[in-house]
Order: sequence, then structure tokens, then C-alpha cells
Amino acid sequence: MNATRFTKAKMAALVAPSTSLNVNPQARIAWLAKAKESFVNPSVGNREKYDVILQTLWPVGHGIPGPIVTQDQIRAAIDSFQAQTGEKPYKDPFRRMRELQGEEGFLCIVKEGVRYQLVSTSLTVKRTPRSKLPAETWRGLLTKYGHRCAVCAKDSNEVRLNQDHKIPRTRDGSNELENWQPLCDECNNIKSTQCRGCELNCYTCTWAFPETYPRLQINDSNKELLKREAIKQGNPINEVLNVLLAGVLSNRSKS
Repeated sequence: MNATRFTKAKMAALVAPSTSLNVNPQARIAWLAKAKESFVNPSVGNREKYDVILQTLWPVGHGIPGPIVTQDQIRAAIDSFQAQTGEKPYKDPFRRMRELQGEEGFLCIVKEGVRYQLVSTSLTVKRTPRSKLPAETWRGLLTKYGHRCAVCAKDSNEVRLNQDHKIPRTRDGSNELENWQPLCDECNNIKSTQCRGCELNCYTCTWAFPETYPRLQINDSNKELLKREAIKQGNPINEVLNVLLAGVLSNRSKS
């Protein structure tokens, strides 16, 4: 059921916003207040960020569907809120956005590229707030992975490592220790985006089990050579790469 729900959310397209000034402002205020009361995340700071995001997606004077809002606008709104409260600019506002669309049940927020829109006021069932590993357990997991990101292998001295569910909770991933791995911010963000709406088998996914299904990595010089060859042939770079690999591996199997 969760996978179907998220697929529908992913497929929802941005629509023409309502700019009617005849919208009852009390309806907006009441919905925002109800939404704020419904947050399940226990962190006061996170709930404040959720409220800022929702107010940005449904500004004064707009109806629903709300305006199409860019990531830069959302970041600016949160940074403005941070400045008003004497805090530094916020590092990862889009983690809060993913939580709104996930465990907080705001699938009425749709995303297309770097743009977001509040397309309705309907809410779906909340999920249990995200849990964290106890400090000692987390230290043990970091030791197991050599204090490196499970996917890109960047060291914890270079990047911040996050606690990640290998199989997402939206796909019934458990809180058992074997379902956790450390991921850097970049890999964690990409994995979250890739997982949203995905219905493929998690157990053969490079993001969930990189130790078994490692990502293919091509160094920069070879990427440039591939790019030049693709331009020369007028073919997509992935097609060029697969043709080259098939030819080399086929010749090796014959020898």
C-alpha cells in the first residue's frame, strides 16, 4: 500500500496555481494551524521548519493549488526564519521537506526537479517518527564500516555520516541493526530521491546493499573520453559505454 501511495505522489504533476484573491484567509490560517498541531516529529526545531515550509508553499493571498516554489525560495524562507531567531543559516532544509512528504504524510506536496507545489490540503496517514541508533550502537556500526560512507567510501573526517535505513521504512524496512548503514549527506540525499516511488527489489539495490551490488565508478579522464566519443557518434553516453563494454567482454570470453 505504501509503495502504491508514493508512486501516485511521484507521478503527480505540478499544476497551474490559483492566484485568486477571493480565498478565505481564515481557511488558510485554520489549515496551517491544524497541520502544525498534527506534526509527529518530536523536535521543536524540526516542527518550526515544517511550518515555515508550509507557509511558503501556501502564502497569503493564494489559493490551492499554491504557487510553484523553487528550492532557493524554500531555503531563503528558512534562512530568514533562522535570522529572526538569531540562528545560523540552516544546512539541510530539504531533509525537513522529505520528512514532511514522508512520515508527516504531506503527499499533497509534489516535486518536479527543484520545484515544489502544494496541490491540495489532503493529508495521509502519519508514520512513526524516525528513530536513531543509540550512541554506542552507532559507534559500533561506524567501526564496522571503517568510519566511511557505505556507498562512496568517503571518510568521516571528510564528510558527515548519517544513519540510514538500507531498506526504507516506506518499503517496510525494519529498525533492526542489519538494516542500518552510514551514508554521507550527498549519498543519503540521492538515495532518498531514488527510493521515492521506487517499486524495484530493494534486496538487489546498489543504494541498499552497496557491499553486494557496488556502484560502477568511472574516473574523470575516462568520463571525458566517453563524452567525446558519444559526441562523435551522436549517441547517448550510456549507449556508447555499454557497446564498448559488450565488445571488450565478448572478445575476452572468446579467448
